Amino acid sequence: MRKLDAKRRRWLALRSRNEWKRRRRVRNEIDWGPFKRPPSARHSARRVRIWDGGDVEWAIAAAAGQRPPSPMCFDDNRIGTYAFFEALRQNFQAAIRKKVGFVYRPERSGAMPRIATYFDFGRLDRISTAASVVLAAEYQRVASLVGVVPPTVNLNKWSPEVYAKLTQLGFFEILGIERNVRPVVNGAGATRTMRIIRAQNLDALATIDEALQQLGLFLDPTDNLSDNVFIQFLTALSEAITNVIHHAYSDERLLTDRHIDSLWVAATADRSDNSLTVVVFDQGATIPATYPRIERLEKVRRFLQRAISRRTSGHPFKDDGTYIRAAMRYGGSRTDQRHRGLGLPQMFEALMRIGEGSLSVYSRGGWCKRNHNGRFTSGALQYSIGGTLVEWSVRLPAETLRYEN
Repeated sequence: MRKLDAKRRRWLALRSRNEWKRRRRVRNEIDWGPFKRPPSARHSARRVRIWDGGDVEWAIAAAAGQRPPSPMCFDDNRIGTYAFFEALRQNFQAAIRKKVGFVYRPERSGAMPRIATYFDFGRLDRISTAASVVLAAEYQRVASLVGVVPPTVNLNKWSPEVYAKLTQLGFFEILGIERNVRPVVNGAGATRTMRIIRAQNLDALATIDEALQQLGLFLDPTDNLSDNVFIQFLTALSEAITNVIHHAYSDERLLTDRHIDSLWVAATADRSDNSLTVVVFDQGATIPATYPRIERLEKVRRFLQRAISRRTSGHPFKDDGTYIRAAMRYGGSRTDQRHRGLGLPQMFEALMRIGEGSLSVYSRGGWCKRNHNGRFTSGALQYSIGGTLVEWSVRLPAETLRYEN
């Protein structure tokens, strides 16, 4: 190979510099509207397909899509899921604060719409019911406060399992981008799903109660499970939902983000393992924010002092798991009212009357799970999910069920 002389090297360097200037000029000429253009060549513009309820259309994204954790599940990928929801909430906070939409449409004819950034759900292969509820709540919050819904991007590349899960839960319906309203309880085969219900007052309790009874009948079609036992479970669940509706948003001083005064409920029944999972999520005052402010029994104070005094450094949410654990062990609602003081322990007892179950609570940066044997596991992360998520999971004993799958 012939060695390059000085003249040839100068010519190659000049060509490389001119190509870089040309690429930079093209990026600067793109009309990004209120969005910032990509800060470097690493975040080059790309074409994506967006859908916000109308026709699917091509758009230009200012940056590559952010990759969500996979799986998106509080049990199997807790750190990644917590971090994702904090990033999602911060991303949406900018839109809420500036009161701008998510799609900019240039005035000139034929110009493609622009979006600043997006989450690439095409790389997500599994999402749990609990994570789906939190995701739907965040999307509905920003849609209500801004007035427009964030578009879905490259829906054709989404996993069929993820798309089916979100469709059954009514994710696209509550955002208003899908017009075909599904029945409250839907599904096929061995599973049935109660789609996500947004509740702002007690009127929604009747719908939730009826749907959960349908799921119970699906798991126990021969009615071998005592009606009294299941009614106790529904009563305890209604008590928890009523408490959230009345008190989660009552003290604005404890709320860090703008809210829409709502809670979200969903449930899934699976005949393959005789399980029923119920999820309730709200974006109100969290357990770690309220529990230290209310009067405690002496034994609770001693427990908190022992547990918290061991930690002298760490992130701001380092004690959140301890507060949740205390609430699950000793009771105590957000208001510390006596008639509501044992909500979480009572809920666990109601689960045990039905079958083997677990109660999981995720609030702000903390989490705590109580298994069917009564043992607790808890912890805290430096990220916040922006509210309180309670998940009840129960597995009905096989001998009480008589059906053919």
